[in-house]
Amino acid sequence: MTTDVQPDDDVLSAIEIDTDALYAEMNRTGIGTLYGAVSPGFIARMREYIDGELRRRGGQYFGLDRADGVERTPLRPLIQHTGLRTTLRELYERAMGTAPPSDRVVPTLRVLAGTVGMRHANLYHYDSYVVTALVPLIIPHGAGEPHGDLVVYPNQRPVRRLVLANVIEKAVMESDLARRLWRMRRVQQALGAFPVPLAPGNIYFFWGMRSLHANEACLPSSVRSTALIHFGDPHEGSALKRISRSLHRRSLRRLQRSGNEERTGEPDAHQAASRCLSSASTLPFASPNSIRVLSL
Repeated sequence: MTTDVQPDDDVLSAIEIDTDALYAEMNRTGIGTLYGAVSPGFIARMREYIDGELRRRGGQYFGLDRADGVERTPLRPLIQHTGLRTTLRELYERAMGTAPPSDRVVPTLRVLAGTVGMRHANLYHYDSYVVTALVPLIIPHGAGEPHGDLVVYPNQRPVRRLVLANVIEKAVMESDLARRLWRMRRVQQALGAFPVPLAPGNIYFFWGMRSLHANEACLPSSVRSTALIHFGDPHEGSALKRISRSLHRRSLRRLQRSGNEERTGEPDAHQAASRCLSSASTLPFASPNSIRVLSL
């Protein structure tokens, strides 16, 4: 099954998405990649927006979801892109053997910067959605500079059909003790985890609900930004799931508040972020072509 993607408001390049190939590679290796799918113009607009927000926020971490108005940012055309939405839906239907509860996509913009950004590294978790599409916008690339690679334990579990089983398992696997284990190289090697180097211009698809994943740390002076498009919550509408999400959002807010309280003595954080963004503008983009998949 293929989807023809035409340029849409200078967001995605003209490509043919082979959903069957994506699906097969996501099952085989854990990651399926569209190379050169995102236009340089779109990424440039997002970087300009991020630069402005970092200046306004003192060069520190910020994250935006629907409640924070992410759909009022320059990310909106990607969120609404028909070809991307079609691909997400087709992947869900192939994986679950049924139609999704709705066609709702759940977008998030994450910008890791400053000491607050370091607190958001290595937070291994399962997504609440079957399909996740990750779009790199800014990736550190200086000599000897940590890139903040995505680390994935691919397809470690099936989709949990019972919401209570899913909530309990996430609580155990995402505990502080468990996360210390997932960061250990020996554990990663034993369970088949691997780093995924990210390049702006590509889109990375994986089974977010099945694959334990996190990003590695960056320097406080670096900026790492990604857009995440989630699709297909088999527990959509569950009261228990709504409570779980509310608690998760509170946890993220506490994490950000505690980081902000500790970042005294960082008056030049926004200047460092601006330097990183200026450097990022010279990063080459992946060249557009037909779909290829990442072999790992």
